[in-house]
Amino acid sequence: MTQNINPKGSVIYKILIVLLAAGLVASILYPKHLWKQEELRTQRSRNNMEHILYAELVYLTQTNTYTDTLEKVVQMIESDTTGKLLRSFVNNDSVLAAQIIEHLKNYEPANAIIDSLSRFGYKMSIDTTDALVLDSLRTFADYSRYIDSVGIYTLNNFANCPTANRPYQLSIVDTSAIIYLNIACPIDSLDSLAVARNLLLSKIGGLTIKNHGKIENFEKSWTK
Repeated sequence: MTQNINPKGSVIYKILIVLLAAGLVASILYPKHLWKQEELRTQRSRNNMEHILYAELVYLTQTNTYTDTLEKVVQMIESDTTGKLLRSFVNNDSVLAAQIIEHLKNYEPANAIIDSLSRFGYKMSIDTTDALVLDSLRTFADYSRYIDSVGIYTLNNFANCPTANRPYQLSIVDTSAIIYLNIACPIDSLDSLAVARNLLLSKIGGLTIKNHGKIENFEKSWTK
């Protein structure tokens, strides 16, 4: 009886091929993963700055001024027992409202309500606002609780840039004619340099990071 035994060198050769193939796949997938993650963090960071702006607008309606302390904003909205401030924040935050509506399209009768309002707006040539849609959905207790829970979650998670993990930079400009709020991403050259010096992130992963932008007097730098 003969045995078919591979030479030792052949086994090692096959192992090397497998390792090289795995390394090649990893060298392609790893950078893509890093880039995608930073792309998502960038979008989340910009969404956060918009959330902050709308929360500050709620604060402005109550105090006639802005604040550079987000804890004050969150505390004011969350401590309102009537729920009106939270409702105002969610309804007027176009990014947050759109995200909630898009999610609720997966459920009935929410999807039917959203669809009906959209068709009504189209038929009457009027703009069906997100606030109108959300208020209609709030007639259902479960949807109302969900909308409020998303609003609370957002208020408690928008303070820090997801890439730098540091608070956004808030500054108030008060002129004799107008008062407005500036919101800026905290990423600076030191953050970019730290990534550039990281062998795994920059050399192997090809990752670079940059400031996510700012909002000045309602103008978003990333839309210019």
